[in-house]
Amino acid sequence: MKIYQEEIFGPVLCVMRAPDFETSLKLVNESPFGNGTAVFTRDGDTARSFAHRVQAGMIGINVPIPVPMSFHSFGGWKDSLFGDHHMHGPDTNR
Repeated sequence: MKIYQEEIFGPVLCVMRAPDFETSLKLVNESPFGNGTAVFTRDGDTARSFAHRVQAGMIGINVPIPVPMSFHSFGGWKDSLFGDHHMHGPDTNR
């Protein structure tokens, strides 16, 4: 779908279904964009694995919008990055 091939902003929800966890993780990690992603699960191992293995700047676990408050700067990962510095994720610890 076109919505998966381009990065769009707004109040838009794109839901993709995958047959299993590994396939869903692969879909996110192979995307050229990496601003944010979320997973909804009741399983603690799944949540922890997703948070540690997914390649995205903002990660939501059982929350629909993994974004900071409006007073934070914008930054993303992969082709979602605007500027030189990542605002979210492991790079902020450097």
